[in-house]
Formats: sequence, C-alpha cells, structure tokens
Amino acid sequence: RASLRRSATRRMTAPAGDETWHVYVHKLRAWFPDERTELPTRPYLVLITSTTDGAFLSCAHEAGERGNVFAGPEPPTCEEVVDFVSKVIAAPHVLNSSKAHERNKARAAPKEVRVACTSTARALVGENDKWDSFDGCAYVEGCREGFAKLGIERCAFAPVPKEIIEAVIRGQIEPKYAPEDANWGTQHLPGLMESVDGFTPEFGASLFGAAADFVKCAPWEALAGRRPVKVQYRLKLRDDLTMKLTAFVAVDGDLENENFGFTVHKTLTASQAAYEVENGNEDVEASVEGQTCMYASAPETPFEDLDASELYGWSLTPAEGEIDGALWPLFFKIGLDEETGDNLEISRPAIIELQCFELAMKSVAELITKGELKSKGDDVRDAKGPWTVSAKSFAAKGNEETIEIEIELPELAPMKPVEYL
Repeated sequence: RASLRRSATRRMTAPAGDETWHVYVHKLRAWFPDERTELPTRPYLVLITSTTDGAFLSCAHEAGERGNVFAGPEPPTCEEVVDFVSKVIAAPHVLNSSKAHERNKARAAPKEVRVACTSTARALVGENDKWDSFDGCAYVEGCREGFAKLGIERCAFAPVPKEIIEAVIRGQIEPKYAPEDANWGTQHLPGLMESVDGFTPEFGASLFGAAADFVKCAPWEALAGRRPVKVQYRLKLRDDLTMKLTAFVAVDGDLENENFGFTVHKTLTASQAAYEVENGNEDVEASVEGQTCMYASAPETPFEDLDASELYGWSLTPAEGEIDGALWPLFFKIGLDEETGDNLEISRPAIIELQCFELAMKSVAELITKGELKSKGDDVRDAKGPWTVSAKSFAAKGNEETIEIEIELPELAPMKPVEYL
C-alpha cells in the first residue's frame, strides 16, 4: 500500500493517444482483515476499462500484491487513484483472458478518463448530456489535476455499464473472495431492495429509522424479555376495503446481549410460549418459527443492505467496537420447509410483514418514551391498556400514510402443556 502513495508526478508520462479509459472505484462485497486491527474490512477495487477496445487494465505487480485491490476501510484517495493510473500507463497489464496475446503490450496514455464510484455507479444512466457537469463523484475534481500531469487532457464523470457490474464484478471478481464454505447464514440472504416486492428507498429509510429509534428508548428497561405486546391496526387495501391485522411483538435481550432483537408472532399462543420458555417453564416448548429483527454486525448483514443503507443514508444503531461503529437491523423469518416439514428455512419477510415491524417499533417506542407502556416485575402477567398511537408508514410504494395502531398488554394466564399442544 505504501508504494501506492508515491507521487504520480515522479513517473514518466506516456504520449497521449486517442483512447478513453473508464476508472471505477468500487467497494467490493468481500471482507479482508485490516492490516492493523485484524478486524474485517471491505476492500476497494479500481477497475480500469478501455472503452476503445474493452480491455480491463491493471499494472504489472509483484506476486502477493493485490494490484488493483486497495485495503479498506477507507476508499483509496484521489492521489492513490492517480498514482495507480500512472502505474497502468507505465506498465499496463491486460486482465481479459480473451486478450492474452496483448497481456503486457505497451499502451499510450488515454486522452480522456471518465470516473465513477460505488455510490454514483448507476447515476444519470441514459442522461449523457448531464455527465460533464455532474459533481456527485469526488474523484472527478479530485483527480483532474493529477491526471493532467500525466498528459490526460480531460477528466469527467460517466456511469458504469450494468453488464460490467453484474457480469464482471458480481459474477467473476467478487466470488473469488467469498469463503469456500460460505453457503448459509443471514449474510447470504438476498437484499431487501432486491428481494421484497414493493420495497423502496423511502420505506427503507422509515423502517431502518424505526429500528434505530426503537433502540434509543431502551425497551428492555420497560418490558420484560419476550413479554408479548399486542399490536393491531387496519390496513387500507382500497378506498372501500380495509383489513384488520394483529400481531404479538416482544423485546429479546438488550444491547449488552449479543442476540438483541425484536420478535413478531402471529398468535398470542406462539408469543407467550416463547415468553414461558424464556422464564424457565419446562412444560412448554416454543416454536422455532417466527419473524425477527436482529441487530447485527456488518459481516452478518447482506452486502446489498450494507450498500443500500450507505447509498440512501438509512439510520443505523451506534455501537462501540463494531465495524463502522454501528449495528444493522436484519429482518428475517424462520419457517419449516413446506415439502419436508422439518428442515428450517430462513427468508425475508414480505412487504406487509415488514410494515408490521415499522409500525410496531414506532408505536411501542412512542409509548415507552412517554412512560406509559411498562410490563416488568411482579405484575408482568397483568393486562394493561389499550393505547392508541398514530404512526406514519411508507410501505405503500414509498408514499406516506398515517395509520392508527392499538397497543395492548394481554393477560398472560398460566400456560399448561395441553393448552399449547
């Protein structure tokens, strides 16, 4: 890495040709150990493409060096990008297997360089007339002067073709960095934006914001672990049609607990069974099925969710000692395989189920903050409420709507095995 910091102005510049290169600084969906802390960090790829002949370019480097891969957690600086481009000009190395005969063929310096970064990779697609004035990518202005010293006449923005992201980076490059035995776990779930029909950036902001605010009210101080809270509201399907939805939610653990989360069950029986088991009732067996929002570390979170939260600025839960100083809300459900009836399946909730998380977290947090919702200690099984709370939802294709939610603490009568079975 240190060698990448040498000034590009110390290098000999090649005569400028007529080529245009595209320089894309991409945050890889992979984890490398930090050289100083040994904590997992996401590296960056600097992918250079000649738009003239489609060659993917790197520079000749020693065995063991990562070439066009830069260690995280911070992205490469503008100076490092300029320096890397200067290395490619001085000692080009073609990466395409189809161009093996041109592997180390000398190339003239490009006349023009177009740049993009992860957050701007697909910006202004099809709006070519806006590319030259676009200032959303810091590498444009930050690299312009350095590129000029290399003999490059022009530096501006251009988005990355979709096929390069999907076929080359996602399909070929990133899989090389995936652990060989990585085939199951929450980090391998599909992203919310990619897999949940109707999930929008606006709903993501509301959902992640609700999860972050829920932690701020310290719900574990007001509610006993796994104590069911009844949540009920009407969902408007059409102007003349509504549907009543009921769920039972509960707090699981606290921030000091590695498995802190927020659970949702469809029935009081299933929710109370989890509470009974939590409190040592050996006559009851809790169901393995249910829905959860687990507050997870970055490596436990799907890369799609990590990238979406960064791109759209979704709220996270601050946490000391965690990667990027935060925990991510990880929404998933566990069920039994429909064919076998015994194998567990982990999947993403549907949009209507995620809306339940959104509304329940907002309404429960509001009542706890007001000091009204409490259930802990000797009267933990007593019925309390109901309370009515209004909360905003963005589940309807990102459009804002206000929904009235009724919150209640149902009575928890003693649960016997025969009642549960």
